[in-house]
Amino acid sequence: MSDNRLIERTKNQRRLAKVELFHPREHAILAKFFGQEDKLPEDARQIEPEGIIPEDEAYDEAEQGIVCRKSYGGHDFNAIDNAVARIALAPVRTSLPTWGTYSNGEVYHTRQKETDNPLPERGYRSDPVHVISINWASSGPGYSWPLKYYISWIPYYERYVVTVSYDSPEVEGYLDLAIGALSEGARVEKELKSVIVRHWGRDAEYLQGWEGVIDSGIVQDPWAWREEVSWGYNDEGEEIAFLEEEEEEDE
Repeated sequence: MSDNRLIERTKNQRRLAKVELFHPREHAILAKFFGQEDKLPEDARQIEPEGIIPEDEAYDEAEQGIVCRKSYGGHDFNAIDNAVARIALAPVRTSLPTWGTYSNGEVYHTRQKETDNPLPERGYRSDPVHVISINWASSGPGYSWPLKYYISWIPYYERYVVTVSYDSPEVEGYLDLAIGALSEGARVEKELKSVIVRHWGRDAEYLQGWEGVIDSGIVQDPWAWREEVSWGYNDEGEEIAFLEEEEEEDE
């Protein structure tokens, strides 16, 4: 992958994208996310993609496919986005942000269930590409809020999916979410940037800009991307709108 354009797939690589690469339920989820229901295989057309399968139900994702789950707070909002992200990020799931603690002689980390459960084996390999990792803020010495972004090629649907991963489900209800889709040939400094900057800007009016870059990945200048967001507070924690009003009064 170059810094300017996402890698284009060759015809030989496209031929690997057979229907059998995904289980029927995964097809239903992916087709819904990409808006490509017309590409659904016959055995996936009657499946409700947003159907939630509880964690305690006897369902084997390795044998039947990744499914929609309830969020950390017990909701199903963004369940499709989480399922798509888990499909895309399966090859790198052990390297995603994790928060851990040690108590009473036992270690706990936020991805224990994710990493302990086996996932489907695919007939293709499409490793996610690390885009950028940032620290949104530090709540204390050694306590950061990391966000890690990847872009993954999804065969058969011939789209890239952009994902964000957190070390805790408390922020979004899930550890991983799909936040956008891109076509083949999309550019890093245009289409990919647009997806990530839009993600940062969702609640920017209530926030100050993220604190630091952990790994710039394939992004040439992460700070320039940060400057494209209209943050509600400056880096000193002062409300920007209030400061602008003061400046107008001084004039």
